[in-house]
Amino acid sequence: MPRKTNEWFVPRQSPNGNTCVETKFTDDAVYVRNNLRPEAGTAVFTHDEWSAFVLGVKDGDYDV
Repeated sequence: MPRKTNEWFVPRQSPNGNTCVETKFTDDAVYVRNNLRPEAGTAVFTHDEWSAFVLGVKDGDYDV
């Protein structure tokens, strides 16, 4: 689990500084949005969905 919960945060290793997606973890879900346009909408994932995504990134399923 990340260090912050119930707060929006930008990844520490963001190459764009504060121009990035931001994430918020709660007890029930993981929220992801564009920090420059938060009004554009928020993607919501279960913790299982988020874990599967993170594992896929680590396994090289995505070109990031």
